[in-house]
Amino acid sequence: MKRWQLIAGMLALVLGLPCAVLVHAATPPEPVALTVRLPDPAQKLLYVHEVMPVSPGKLTLYYPKYIPGDHAPDGPIGTMMGLQITAGGQRIAWRRDPVDMFTFHLVVPAGVDCLDIRFQFPDTDRITPNLMDLTWEHVALYRGGEPTRQQLFLPTMVIPAGWSYASALETAGRDGGRVRFKPVPFNTLVDSPVIAGRYFRQVDLTPKGSTVHRFLDMVADDAQALRITPAQIQDYRQLVVQAQALFHAHHYRDYHFLLTLSDHTSTGGLEHHQSSDDRARGGTRMFGDPAHFMLDASLLPHEYTHSWNGKFRRPARLWQPDFEQPEHTGMLWVYEGLTVYLGDMLTVRSGLWAPQDWRDAVAYRAAMLMHRPGRDWRPLTDTATAAQLLYGAPMAWSNWRRGTDFYPEGQLLWLAVDTRIRQLSHGRRSLDDFARRFFGIDNGSDVTRTYTFDDVIAALDAVQPYDWAGFLHGWLDGTGNQVPLLSGLEGSGWQLVYTDKPSRYQHAIEHVGNGEFSAMGTNAMFSVGLFVRPDGSIGDVLWNGPAFKAGLAPGMTLVAVDGRAYTPALLRQAIVRAQRDAQPLRIRAAGDGLTRTYAVHYTGGLKYPHLVRIAGQADVLKTILAPRRMDATN
Repeated sequence: MKRWQLIAGMLALVLGLPCAVLVHAATPPEPVALTVRLPDPAQKLLYVHEVMPVSPGKLTLYYPKYIPGDHAPDGPIGTMMGLQITAGGQRIAWRRDPVDMFTFHLVVPAGVDCLDIRFQFPDTDRITPNLMDLTWEHVALYRGGEPTRQQLFLPTMVIPAGWSYASALETAGRDGGRVRFKPVPFNTLVDSPVIAGRYFRQVDLTPKGSTVHRFLDMVADDAQALRITPAQIQDYRQLVVQAQALFHAHHYRDYHFLLTLSDHTSTGGLEHHQSSDDRARGGTRMFGDPAHFMLDASLLPHEYTHSWNGKFRRPARLWQPDFEQPEHTGMLWVYEGLTVYLGDMLTVRSGLWAPQDWRDAVAYRAAMLMHRPGRDWRPLTDTATAAQLLYGAPMAWSNWRRGTDFYPEGQLLWLAVDTRIRQLSHGRRSLDDFARRFFGIDNGSDVTRTYTFDDVIAALDAVQPYDWAGFLHGWLDGTGNQVPLLSGLEGSGWQLVYTDKPSRYQHAIEHVGNGEFSAMGTNAMFSVGLFVRPDGSIGDVLWNGPAFKAGLAPGMTLVAVDGRAYTPALLRQAIVRAQRDAQPLRIRAAGDGLTRTYAVHYTGGLKYPHLVRIAGQADVLKTILAPRRMDATN
């Protein structure tokens, strides 16, 4: 009998019983028995019960603070409620730490060897009446003073009996709606979300001949949302193939793409080692609407790439022995920036994007950064170091303050590295060689390998000797024109230009977008210096741009343009008219109870970013984005 089976057998007799029964047991079970119930999905309330082995004396309990992949101390402790701790039927008093709000102190009485811990967690972001996206770090306390990789948990969830589910966790058994998983260390539990729902579909993406399985698991608010096309399925299969061709190794037992398709949950993605937690920005329209699918197409490749970059290999100071120790985010330009570069590359190589989609997306991001004057005072490295401040920062003045720019600027940085390697090696080597060397080690192992800045430099030098430390420090620490922002594009044979017609990508993000690097609304930052939300409110104003000089500010609401009620189309017409007539735009805006007209002096016309070929230069980008041959099956 396997160890987990012995433990599970012992716990099967006591799960759900109070500690009054367990106090007199001769040998308490080793794992923490964690049960999470969702009795009424419409209420969006999770009921938590932990049976935790302890010893008498002082005890510290932690609620996870630093959530892996969030890069910030944003564990939702403020949402936790109803905490009660008992032993032998008696309440045990607890006290929250006055400084660290994620920490609880108590004293375990003599003769007590386990605690009953109960609380509730309302999750309005990840539960609907038809589905649930369960993240275990929201619903567990763990013991302080012990590394989390040494604390064993036996997780159980209770869901509606007719729901299906998926997770990287291995199932020990199911009885109706009660699902028992095999015991895992708390680190693994936090790294293994579960999706469950009434409308569920699983698609096998395993390459032919592979013994390592990859699955696309989907839950949705309705059956229609699950109608992925055969062509889309084939492209996701190619994503697995192209990732293996890039890295030549994998670091998971099996892999689950966990995809939630809902119009009522939060959106975005979070990486995990053997799965991903993806909530489609297009919601239930992801597979059926071309614009939504284009904006969502890079989501799964990005989080999948994190299995190698971020989970298997991680900056040394982003790895901590538990979830309370501060994370140091200074190397997110590798963790996230390189993942954007490689993930978007795989999006094209797999067929999920056409090369033109990649060019349009990168043109938009490059233009955004070129119109981010905050680069004149704030270096890229500081955006990574201050990540936990910037993730929740408002849009207002983000072009001057800067945001989490290590994502889009990191992509341009690594494109520059790739083109430099290709240039120096006369096309014989590329960043693919770095990816294989850096991430393609320890095939099959899921044990994290940390790295430092010097390790990155050594791996680059092994691929192509060069002053990589000087190159990277110049980019990371430089400001303004010191940073060769467009050098990778130009080195690949392309240049950034502006026309009066939006790309398909920009049209999509302005009308349906809610992506990592974009928001729905009218982006006139490249012309008059305004970003206007669909309701007419100003989200941002370009620092020292035409609208800024006229006196407009974020938070105001556009009322009229050139004497007519504001619409996005009217604003674009006014920009064209101002170019023709050389007369200012007359923008009437309201804010704080005051309404006035602002004269915006701008005659440059509409400006939308695109990439065009540089005459006489080789198209290196074509080579970078071309699919690779698969030479390994696992």
